[in-house]
Amino acid sequence: MKTRFRSLLLGGLLPILAVAAQAADFEGRVSLSMTAGKDRAMPVTYTMKGTMLRMDIEAEGQAMASIINPEKKEMIMLMPDQQMYMVMPIKAAVEAAVNEADLKQHNIEKTGRTDTILGYKCEEYVSKDKHTVTEIWIAEGLGTFMGLGGGSPMMGGGRSRGGAGAWENVFKGKPGFPMRVITRDAKSAETFKLEVTKIEPGGVSDADFQPPAGYQKFQMPGLGGLNPFGKG
Repeated sequence: MKTRFRSLLLGGLLPILAVAAQAADFEGRVSLSMTAGKDRAMPVTYTMKGTMLRMDIEAEGQAMASIINPEKKEMIMLMPDQQMYMVMPIKAAVEAAVNEADLKQHNIEKTGRTDTILGYKCEEYVSKDKHTVTEIWIAEGLGTFMGLGGGSPMMGGGRSRGGAGAWENVFKGKPGFPMRVITRDAKSAETFKLEVTKIEPGGVSDADFQPPAGYQKFQMPGLGGLNPFGKG
């Protein structure tokens, strides 16, 4: 795998482990489009069933999927191009890593404005820092938002100590799903956009959360025994 893509996966997808144990109230698929600046839009698909989550992502011409299994405390990384998969254990209790950030702490305000996106009523929140303004439209009834890669430069909005967008830290692990997120700089130029493009309720098989037949198990050098939460 390309170094940058590997960094996106390990630095960006691992934070979702922290909130994967939250029970979901939606079963189905949610397709999103994520764009940073003038970069090509990156498709992301959330597949949810019970507490199980699968995230499929395409970046730099490569496909990758991550499967979160809170009951087994593990994440499975699928590499379709190589027909391989990796199993990464979660050694510490996931509940301990849930971010308890609140709106006021990250300068996020609920505006009172509402909109309907793809049939779901959304409420608007606004996040501000010295250089950017981010509008976030949150809908209920689509399960629990589990992050899209807090360590990735793809994420817009203000930055917390951990590097994640402030809005992502606040809303991940809680009921409500971001249907649209737009970040603009001081000159009102759009620097980041996340938008749900399709919602497909139901139709999720348990097989979606297992490595496909024929895939070989792979251990990345230096990754054995990885503990994304540090000691535990």
